[in-house]
Amino acid sequence: MGAFRPYWNHTAIDMLKERTPTGNGRDKDTSGRKMEQNIRLGRIAGVPVGINWSILVIFWLLAWELADLVLPGYHPHQSTTTYWIAGILATVLFFASLLAHEVSHAVVAKRSGVGVRRITLWLFGGVSELESEALTPGADFRIAVVGPLTSFALAGLFGVLVYLLPKTGGHEEVLVSALGWLAWINLLLGAFNLIPAAPLDGGRVLRAALWKHGGDRVRAATSAARTGQAFGYVLVVLGVLEFLTVGLIGLWYVFLGWFLLTAARGEESAAVMRSSLADVHVRDIMTPDPITFASGMTVTELLDNQLHRYRFGSYPLVAPNGQLQGLTTMTRVRHVHADRRQTTRLIDIACPLPDVPVGSPGEPIPDLLQRMQASPDGRALVIDHAGRLVGIVSPSDIARFVQLSMLRSQTRRVQRD
Repeated sequence: MGAFRPYWNHTAIDMLKERTPTGNGRDKDTSGRKMEQNIRLGRIAGVPVGINWSILVIFWLLAWELADLVLPGYHPHQSTTTYWIAGILATVLFFASLLAHEVSHAVVAKRSGVGVRRITLWLFGGVSELESEALTPGADFRIAVVGPLTSFALAGLFGVLVYLLPKTGGHEEVLVSALGWLAWINLLLGAFNLIPAAPLDGGRVLRAALWKHGGDRVRAATSAARTGQAFGYVLVVLGVLEFLTVGLIGLWYVFLGWFLLTAARGEESAAVMRSSLADVHVRDIMTPDPITFASGMTVTELLDNQLHRYRFGSYPLVAPNGQLQGLTTMTRVRHVHADRRQTTRLIDIACPLPDVPVGSPGEPIPDLLQRMQASPDGRALVIDHAGRLVGIVSPSDIARFVQLSMLRSQTRRVQRD
């Protein structure tokens, strides 16, 4: 049984995925790149930490494997209670090791000037969600390599405990074997994560090395992502063969390989998008002169009297004196129950103005995108030097620009040929 522990960067590609409201009126990203936290555990080093419900699956499987297979194999004739206590304790320490791995990524990232949105433990291990990219190859390398080094350090720590603890037989021997398993699994996971295939930490190390050698971050990221895709295919094939020859354990490698393959494809797309947007300004992408709506308008009034005239899904809200108050979207409107639409005002379901990213027309679009990623709706308002609303940037604006850039690039290549 195993897991891997990548960290993910939130890039413009996340903005193009669908967002759906949660029960509290705020939105969540359903792109698959952001891991939902079902239980929040608190903060470590200033970073929110939580778990996804899927962690319960791997927790039970690991505890069962230790208590029913591994420990009885080393120490027969002990009580079932002893096996399960040791198995559960080892499993808890295993996930503490995963958390230490992710926290090390987060601490080094913050020291390198990269924000960390949150850490989530889930079925395949852990994910540290970074808010931006490292600014230098050296920072990229340090953020990546510290995770496996932490796993190796933990393997050494558990190994030392195995060596130092007395081996008097009975219950103590079972606990020592559990610590030995922790040493081995941390060593294995540290080595696995150093495989040079994105999104594994080794893929980040490869990206940093290629970036430093060639000076082109986009090309380096693309190469690392393609090695990740190749490795994902290898895991899928090996998993299928193991499933056909050994048993169900092969499905684990199929699922892991498929996940790596999907994540690596997403990283390649993100790299291409970053390249497309590198020298683009907000004015090049924004929808100019957006229509504004009265903040006191009800949802029913919007649906009956306004939306048949417009085909967009973002609605800046203004007070009677013309002051901008917030932003609502078709997604938010759609999730208002029919029996509440006559009494619900647009401002009641809007994203408050302080939570809406604001940019200027001449600002580089990558800078604004970083702020948009933290926005509940993934949209930004564009304000000129005089304080006037002159545009709005939405995921569809970004997608349209990127698609157009790709089409133009294809046309230029054909013309050159």
